[in-house]
Amino acid sequence: MVMTGESINKGETDGKLHIFKTATFEKVQELSIPNSHIIKTIWHPRLNQIFIGCGDGSVKIFFDEDKSARGAKLFIGKKKTKKRQMDVISAASQPIITPHSLPLFRQEKPKPLHKKLEKERQDPVKSHRPDLPIKSGQGGRVAASGSTLSSYVIRNLGLSKRVEDDQDPREAILRYAKDAAENPYWITPAYKKTQPNAIFKKEEDSDEEGESKKPRLV
Repeated sequence: MVMTGESINKGETDGKLHIFKTATFEKVQELSIPNSHIIKTIWHPRLNQIFIGCGDGSVKIFFDEDKSARGAKLFIGKKKTKKRQMDVISAASQPIITPHSLPLFRQEKPKPLHKKLEKERQDPVKSHRPDLPIKSGQGGRVAASGSTLSSYVIRNLGLSKRVEDDQDPREAILRYAKDAAENPYWITPAYKKTQPNAIFKKEEDSDEEGESKKPRLV
């Protein structure tokens, strides 16, 4: 079979669908589509149904109850579902504007989006702002300056003896060497009683080898 659609002719009100035989082109059937042109026709081989697209945006389906399978047969005969109460009351979530209401029941006017975002940005809860540093330890948190041993050493030794950028490093090292020699603080006081005079290892000649390092003669 061959199908073709026909638009509404002048003086007529219906479009027409013509069906011909493939071998002889003999017209087998002519179907009328009221008040609309026929834009496109298609036959689905698995469903065995004819779909017609109309000019008014609708779709017409032709099928045989015995020879067709599924498709339009799935929803033919079903009753129209009733609207639920929640679908009817769709404006419940919309804001109700009452300009003359009492101050107790008066709601805030809807603000523009950018002002709303700026206000939420200032809110520490909505903006998820982290906790600010505190001056003293509280609730298991360390203070801003720190209360550990490393922070104490850095604060009391590192910052108090900070070297300026314009200072000569050689003069700074010589000054500390002089202070260490005159006022020993770390190592020298520990050996003041047991070893007042420093004893250093004597330098040995690299050419002289010990008895243990000499090769043995067999």
